[in-house]
Amino acid sequence: MLARVAPAALSVLLVTACAGTQEQPDNTGWETRDGLRGLGVDEQGEVETSDARIVKPSLDSGWTGVRHDLALNPGKKHASVCSCLAVGVGSPNDSTFVWRGPRPAIEGDKQAVAISAAELDCPGAPAPEARRPSIAAIEQRGADVVVEIEEVPSDRPLATGAILAPIPPNGHLYVRQRSAKLPYAKPNGRDLCRVR
Repeated sequence: MLARVAPAALSVLLVTACAGTQEQPDNTGWETRDGLRGLGVDEQGEVETSDARIVKPSLDSGWTGVRHDLALNPGKKHASVCSCLAVGVGSPNDSTFVWRGPRPAIEGDKQAVAISAAELDCPGAPAPEARRPSIAAIEQRGADVVVEIEEVPSDRPLATGAILAPIPPNGHLYVRQRSAKLPYAKPNGRDLCRVR
């Protein structure tokens, strides 16, 4: 009897295991367990990872990458550096920045960058409270670093900051918009907005 039941039970188990889940994955997270940073969603709502960067784990707590817990200090006045966008660059310990939660121990001479569109004049843009610029990606181009900005819906977390490896003396920091429809960081002709 057991010999007859075992093959049937095994076949049901194999079908179940191979079928997998039909549920949609949770795409609201800004970082997956494997370290891939989702850079947006496609038309079907799936995470678009064609330009995803791998975040390499570090032995110290001073890893580089996009952060959701770093922001420009709202208690300080910030001017528009790139169209409709304030951008701060400096030491992660500088009062230009605030941390949501405990500030991590960031070792070495890494730099922080944070963005905000709050309380800035921006003709044609949504009201300040409806603006949600977020860092979509950080790209190294030779000695230069390019920070890419997207607008995220209210059901996705904002990535308002990043920790960068030191930019070489001959390198520059640029900010660019992910889509030409965005009011943030519009290029001046063919030139990206240069922060430093």
